[in-house]
Amino acid sequence: MTVDTNQLRILLSEAGYRFVEPPILSDANVFLEVAGEDLRRRLYLTTGFDGSELCLRPEFTIPVCLHHLATGDAHRMADYAYLGPVFRQRPGENGEFLQGGVESLGRTDRITADADVLALALDAVRLYGLDKPIVRIGDSLLFSAVIEALGIASVWRRRLSRVFGDRQRLDATIERLSGGGTSEAPAHAGFLAALDGTDHAAAHRIVEDLLSIAGIKAVGGRSAGEIADRFLEQSSLAVGAGLSARAQTVLKRFLDTRGTPEVALAALKTLSIDEDLGIEATLDGFEKRAEGLARRGIDLSTLDFAADFGRRLDYYSGFVFEIYDEALPAGRQVVGGGRYDRLMPALGAKAPVPAVGFSLWLDRVKEPHS
Repeated sequence: MTVDTNQLRILLSEAGYRFVEPPILSDANVFLEVAGEDLRRRLYLTTGFDGSELCLRPEFTIPVCLHHLATGDAHRMADYAYLGPVFRQRPGENGEFLQGGVESLGRTDRITADADVLALALDAVRLYGLDKPIVRIGDSLLFSAVIEALGIASVWRRRLSRVFGDRQRLDATIERLSGGGTSEAPAHAGFLAALDGTDHAAAHRIVEDLLSIAGIKAVGGRSAGEIADRFLEQSSLAVGAGLSARAQTVLKRFLDTRGTPEVALAALKTLSIDEDLGIEATLDGFEKRAEGLARRGIDLSTLDFAADFGRRLDYYSGFVFEIYDEALPAGRQVVGGGRYDRLMPALGAKAPVPAVGFSLWLDRVKEPHS
């Protein structure tokens, strides 16, 4: 299906975003190192004449951020727009499709920036006749605050954070952690778990060094670093550092929270008081963001907050959203967006850079209004 994109170009340009065109052929390792090896099965890969692994552009956010880094100071303010083909293997859908969207970098007024980007995304889908979209929002900062407040071992906080956003895998991980200490610990488990508890980086280096000495670079699609993390997790569980019954109960209650921002906030405040979590500062940030969305003219009663909704990418750092058309099959969003302040350091910046944006799947929309 061919969709007219002229009105979208005008909308994004008039909102102050400058169009850029990142290369279609990219270094595959950049995407795999940042997004993880799970992405490999969705890429269209080829090999360069020098043996390097290349891929067709699977998305725009990372290429736009690389462009930003290559053309000036990482922390400068810049608003980019894009429109072009991306290539990603998708069951039941074409692997080549158009995406349009924006990336807003360097803005320190995060609450206003988040609201501006969501409002622009809603304006974009209205161009294509989606006047009553389903809007789902989430905030990974809340999940991070809860698992921190519960005193969960650092190795398991990382594990839980990595699967956050995939409820089925998250529930399975929580269930597996509930069996901590039931298996016999290997002789080295106590040493590694204790070391990890005080210095994860040092423990991680020890395991990576051992794997390197053994000549192991990857197993089953996992890198040496990922294998090291898995090894440390198993050692921690073997010496009894799993989740307590209270932690399991609190996590389920938190993850089941959903509703409008007002309803969800009330439930989360009650949870924090009931369980003495002390996450009021994070909840205050959530409330201020909701107020910012309302100031921008977004009707909060139309937003569906889900505490278990997030992106399974380490660089996302808080507010996320998806926009759906009820006429489409479940799970096929029209827009996906959110805040990703941790991406720039993963690409070479020396410190986090405020960043928020959205992508619009143009193969899932109708012809725009005339």
